Amino acid sequence: MLVSQSQPHQIVAIDRLSALFDRYLQTDVGEGDAATDTLKTYRINLKQFLAWCSGINLHPIAATRRQMKEYRLWLLETQKYQRATVALKLSVVRRFYDALIENELMSYNPALGLKPPRETRDPAERINYLQSGEMYKLLENMPKDHTPVSLRDRLLIAVMVIQGCRTIEMHRVSVGDIVKRGADVGLKVKGKRSVRIVPLTPDLADLLHQYLTARKQAGENLREDTPLFVSYSRNCDSSRLSRRSMQRIVDKYLIANGLKPEPVKRKVRKTAAIPKSDRRPEIDTITTPDTALANAFSLNPEPSQGVEPNSTVVTREPSVAIRGQKPSKSRSSSLKRSLSAHSLRHTAGTLALRAGASLRQVQDLLGHADPRTTALYAHIADRWQFNPALWLDVPAL
Repeated sequence: MLVSQSQPHQIVAIDRLSALFDRYLQTDVGEGDAATDTLKTYRINLKQFLAWCSGINLHPIAATRRQMKEYRLWLLETQKYQRATVALKLSVVRRFYDALIENELMSYNPALGLKPPRETRDPAERINYLQSGEMYKLLENMPKDHTPVSLRDRLLIAVMVIQGCRTIEMHRVSVGDIVKRGADVGLKVKGKRSVRIVPLTPDLADLLHQYLTARKQAGENLREDTPLFVSYSRNCDSSRLSRRSMQRIVDKYLIANGLKPEPVKRKVRKTAAIPKSDRRPEIDTITTPDTALANAFSLNPEPSQGVEPNSTVVTREPSVAIRGQKPSKSRSSSLKRSLSAHSLRHTAGTLALRAGASLRQVQDLLGHADPRTTALYAHIADRWQFNPALWLDVPAL
């Protein structure tokens, strides 16, 4: 029997609703084969919604369309989430009510069709990337010793900035995912919704061989399920390197090369406890690319390459240094970039298009399902290089 608004909804325990949704995730999301990280994200976002309901003394089954709009407003104004984050959270709530309808606990979905506000920013604004000279500089200044940790860092950053792999793909890849086709070497990576083979350039393949050799010489027993990128910290030696650790590694080298400002340490003031309903949960957030495109980049670039004239770097001299090198100073500008580990992926896509690769080749390289996503990189690459205003005959300013 369907539960209507007039029926006593308190008889349905929240724990039971959570269990039903959990079962629904396992059978319906991703055609029954959703990634572990995806399921974790769904559960965390549902937990937040249920906490919000509890905070206003609302049983989820009794929620109305108006209250769903109030939840959206709370996400935007109280929690200050970005549009994309709000869209994710609303989609989780819709799937939650789909699960209740499927289990005959509700007859309609109050969150159906509820959307976040329209995007008011330029979509290209989210794309931050390194100029080609900056990419060369980053790779040139990586540690050159052959210890496992240095080889790991070189391989990780090189694969991300040259092949455009995501941190989640690097986190999931194992030794058994190394693909060999004659003399060609690649990595089978598992992305958001697909699996693809990323071909490695000869330099990357050689670096991979050096890294695995160093690990074997250090006494590691490499099996098919052994993580390719492992942690060498004291607390989790040889365990799979987390995505957060990968982000820290990338940040370390960006800071050391003057490409990212060193984070400012702030004193934390004691404040009143935040109600549970207002707390923001922590969310961990096969096509083969053209080989010629992958070979357009090398791990041994010409030292004469410099930072391109239009490069914009805003930073202050960091105190972190690698192998004794002095952090470089870069020009300041009112235009700021917020470089991150994902910026390396943007760098691979943008520079590949500038190097002459087709949109389809870059789409395959990055594993984009929608070519419109790849087209953003083309728009960024062309915006300054092919600015129509450059054709105007104007006097010197």
